[in-house]
Amino acid sequence: MQSFEIDKSDVLKVKNAILAGDEILVEVLAEYHASEIAILFERLDKSEQQHIINLLPAETASEIISEMDEESHPEDLLFQLHPDKRTEIVEELDYDDATDIISQLEDHEQKEILEDLEDDHASEIRNLLTYDEKTAGGLMNTELICVNINLTKKDAIDEIIRQSEEMEEFYTIYVVDDEEIFKGIVSLKDIIKAKHNAKITELVKVDAVYVHPDTDQEEVANLISQYNLTSIPVIDDHQKLLGRVTFDDVIDVMEAESTEDILKISGYQKTRN
Repeated sequence: MQSFEIDKSDVLKVKNAILAGDEILVEVLAEYHASEIAILFERLDKSEQQHIINLLPAETASEIISEMDEESHPEDLLFQLHPDKRTEIVEELDYDDATDIISQLEDHEQKEILEDLEDDHASEIRNLLTYDEKTAGGLMNTELICVNINLTKKDAIDEIIRQSEEMEEFYTIYVVDDEEIFKGIVSLKDIIKAKHNAKITELVKVDAVYVHPDTDQEEVANLISQYNLTSIPVIDDHQKLLGRVTFDDVIDVMEAESTEDILKISGYQKTRN
């Protein structure tokens, strides 16, 4: 599958649809994935972007804003929306994505957005805002599937089903003890295949790779790549589980680092010349 590239005809189609009315615009937008609309936003002015975001359901709008390039300043677009729409969108975003976007705003703007959120959402985002954005803490998402090591197979499956209702997707199941101390990971496949009377303590992989919240983002990316992980847990100095960093979070990091390295080399060559 080829990556989407901005085409003048696509931009013109969307602009004409905006002029033609919301019904036509919705039909045209349905032809594009949220990530493609985010790319098209690079060629639309702010008023056109706002019109589209206001027209679409919060779930789709949140996907578009989370996929926007940093240079397109999704934080400005978000802040300029009506508070009700803004709140709906932020609460649809994963905590890590919401934090990344909100962190780019001025302190008073951050405060205004957070005050409109439900307490649990605001609390999670405030906590993530305390971490350096170039560390595991700055990359991590606190939404994860976590089960107690003493659970039986049946109870663990029930707990996974309950927790997964609030998540779009998950790759790894994390295991903790009664004190929330990280004990390892277990795969859903292993749980399903286990005997009926099996316990998580018999299935957990205790040698799981993990990082601390202050681990540099490059090291996080290297570990995920080295061990071919879909996600990596983030734990504190007391071995308590804080969150996870997923492979799609570090893809952006690796791309950014590669671009930075290329620019450094280019700058070096220009200096030499």
